Amino acid sequence: MKKVFFLFIAFLVSTSAVTGQTDYSGRWKGAIELPGMNLELSIDLSKVDGQWVGDLDIPVQNTQDMKLADLKVEGLKMSFKLPEVPANASFSGNFDEKAEKLDGTFTQGGQSFPMKLTRESAAQKIAEEKRLQDAVAALRQLADSLRQKRLTPGLGFGIVKDGKVMLAEGFGYRDLDKKWPVTPNTQFAIGSSSKAFTAACLAILADKGQLDWEKPVVTYLPDFKLYDDFATREITPVDLVCHRSGLPRHDLVWYGSTFSRKEIFDRLRYLPPNKSLRTTWQYNNLMFMTAGYLTERISGNTWEEFVKTRIFQPLGMNTSNFSVKDMALSKDAATGYRTKDQKENIRLEYRNIDAVGPAGSINSTVNDMLQWVKLHLNEGKTGDNQVISAAEITRLHTPQMLMNALGAAKNPELTDPSYAMGWFVHRHKGLRVVEHGGNIDGFSALVYLVPEKDFGLVILANQDGAGVPTVLARYATDMILNLEPTDWYARTYSEGEQKEEEKKEDKKPEPKRIAGTRPGHAPEAYAGEYEHPGYGIIEIRQDAKGLRMIFNTFDLPMEHWHYDVYRVEDKTLDISMMLNFQTDQNGVVYQLSSVLDPLSADMVFKKTAPRRLSDPVFLKTLSGNYKLDEGDSPVTFELRNTTLYAKLAGQPTYTLEPFQGTEFKLKDLNGYSVEFHLDDKGKATGVSFIQPEGVFRAKREE
Repeated sequence: MKKVFFLFIAFLVSTSAVTGQTDYSGRWKGAIELPGMNLELSIDLSKVDGQWVGDLDIPVQNTQDMKLADLKVEGLKMSFKLPEVPANASFSGNFDEKAEKLDGTFTQGGQSFPMKLTRESAAQKIAEEKRLQDAVAALRQLADSLRQKRLTPGLGFGIVKDGKVMLAEGFGYRDLDKKWPVTPNTQFAIGSSSKAFTAACLAILADKGQLDWEKPVVTYLPDFKLYDDFATREITPVDLVCHRSGLPRHDLVWYGSTFSRKEIFDRLRYLPPNKSLRTTWQYNNLMFMTAGYLTERISGNTWEEFVKTRIFQPLGMNTSNFSVKDMALSKDAATGYRTKDQKENIRLEYRNIDAVGPAGSINSTVNDMLQWVKLHLNEGKTGDNQVISAAEITRLHTPQMLMNALGAAKNPELTDPSYAMGWFVHRHKGLRVVEHGGNIDGFSALVYLVPEKDFGLVILANQDGAGVPTVLARYATDMILNLEPTDWYARTYSEGEQKEEEKKEDKKPEPKRIAGTRPGHAPEAYAGEYEHPGYGIIEIRQDAKGLRMIFNTFDLPMEHWHYDVYRVEDKTLDISMMLNFQTDQNGVVYQLSSVLDPLSADMVFKKTAPRRLSDPVFLKTLSGNYKLDEGDSPVTFELRNTTLYAKLAGQPTYTLEPFQGTEFKLKDLNGYSVEFHLDDKGKATGVSFIQPEGVFRAKREE
């Protein structure tokens, strides 16, 4: 696919023709000298059937192998044209007598700029290859050293440079107990590095004309609905994959949940935003899940099948999959770990996140992921197959949202942080880096590209929240690209050579607590199910040991904190929640609230009625006539389908809404309810009418 080159922004190459027996073959490197900058480029020249041919690379523009046209050589003079570039782009210049330099003028749109090139000698080429080999050898040692120092059980490390795999190895163990080594084919969960695959799915659909990035999502998903109506109408596929939806993370909607992808999609409408659409960058997994769901609805295939057939298979990523259920069946899969206090590794169970798979469920290997890296460095092409168009690859890598420059003072070499579409973008010592990490229970990953240098890497670790991939990638960038070295380890972990074990361990502070308080109710008063339309159900159970919280797949003991506030905590998974119970005017616990996302308001869970209060078999036992006093008209409770109604002479019919125990609220009458009394055999013997002015009792008529 041809690129569009704009005046003074995209630039060109030179080829050379030969005089006499002079050999100009080889690689020529140099730059066009533009005002305020040099545009680096290289030309490869060779002789075919007696004619000189050449092509041009401009790394900063991801331009590779652009053919030179109308190449002419007269003596030491050479000229050529670039028909793929607008505004009559051309070059003319002269070789020196030793055929080592080529100096001339690049012309475009009537303006001219100096262009100077030097031929890479055989000795220089050999020296550069030796330097790269030495750098890889040093990185191999560094990778294992960092792994051991940070107690990372296992590490997979791969490097690509100029289209060639320079390193693909495993270090350490995929299973510490069994001492099984990591190999380049060991499967790791790559977590949020999966997001780039989901963005690529939409790019492929855009290539096919099936998706317009700028049309509202509701164009394709009429049932899509967010909490905010404006966002529902206006949000586009671009917004989904660059974290600007206005929603905070709301991760506990899916983390550990048993909801299906469709169920989570339907619950988005109940999740409040904390920012307006497109105003603020806020990481959000749910929008990437929605992008995957969008892929499914447009293509008619599951997200998993789409990625498999459109990306995995063309790239030969045959050992990659989409679920820990599949990874568990592999003979070469890593076990996940969390490192506690930088002293010991705790084995973690696989976390199934299939429902939000488009945000982070892919499992892959170093060898497979290197094919993914090469695809992006080669403008979406593998072999002769254009998997994603060059234009869409450029779009995916183009920044969409600026990010806060956190840590800029500590790392001045890292600048201009932004987010593209499924990729983070920043500059490393002036070079543009396109990357995305991943973290999920027991695993960390990093996919990292420097397109203008045709350099990329992948690092996979079976350690939760591992810092080694990022540190190692920064060292690798300096060493492979021959940049001024920086001590990234000291920058990241300490400012000197002080050993980690000699440093005072940071203790996580406890939340504020008021001493000497007691719960306002007996334990059984808190028991029951509490529901939020977005997050689902929190169940509070009472057993011999006290109260427990069951939420999603978590079953955690509750610790009384103060008053009607309890804390639940799982130190292994780093989960801590405060549950604040509220009572109504009658002293009944009717809801709980909790901070489930630090950027959002408290989520309120309403206590749900016992299921039997909607069971027609049970309700039938409550129906009948109840009399307050002798001579009064009876109150009749009548069952219709699964709802009880109260009828009293001279008054409208009241609908009973299930509440708690055997108590029902009267619909549309705030503060009014009825509670049925049962004998030892479960038979209804009477009812209490609970009202603001008092409680009135009635006996059942036989």
